[in-house]
Amino acid sequence: MERFQLYVVVVILGYFAILTVPAVLRYPLAFTEEFSEALVNTVVLSTISTLITLPLALVLAQGSLRSPGRTLAPLVTATVSVPHTAIGVLLAPLVFGAGLVDTPAAIVIAMTIVSLPIGFTALRSALVSLGTGYFEFLAGMGVTGWRVIPIAIRSIRSAVVISAILSWFRAFSELGAVLILARRPTTIGVYIFENFLAWGAAPVVGGSVALLALAVAVGFLIERLTGVARGK
Repeated sequence: MERFQLYVVVVILGYFAILTVPAVLRYPLAFTEEFSEALVNTVVLSTISTLITLPLALVLAQGSLRSPGRTLAPLVTATVSVPHTAIGVLLAPLVFGAGLVDTPAAIVIAMTIVSLPIGFTALRSALVSLGTGYFEFLAGMGVTGWRVIPIAIRSIRSAVVISAILSWFRAFSELGAVLILARRPTTIGVYIFENFLAWGAAPVVGGSVALLALAVAVGFLIERLTGVARGK
């Protein structure tokens, strides 16, 4: 192994160790029934959010390759840079006015708003990588507008799967906006937040480690899909 690669491995393992070793050594990996309920709630609501987000991201990504969509794309991606408690505050007039506070609908709205930029960016990058010649060829064949989307999807299948996974996990991990709009039904982020405030880290370390392990497994899956897309 080259020295540079050794340094990379050391940093990666050190990064992961900082997240896991102190917590695992200090606290028992306990799980509660409430954790399971919050996990199920979050899985279901994240899935609903992703089913909304993915088609929107596909349409927006395709439309953003040319003006005016390209010019207006920052209106979607800007929310990535905004604290999500602020996103919750901005959504509050809509959610409160519609009487959706502390409902699954409010959580899905928050999840969709924060995950759409992630799915959109992943798909847009994949479409850009096809090159302008790809779309010029389709235009020459008379395929334009909405009809391009199903053809493009077949060319970026791995990117579509990755976009769906990233959107799902971004929805799954959302906390800031949900704290403002809907703490019930309990999602996994709210469960950990509330229990930590009430009891400290001990009751929620086990669940946090389990969530991290799940995220790592999905990370390896994404890396595998990315490698397949590159032909490696």
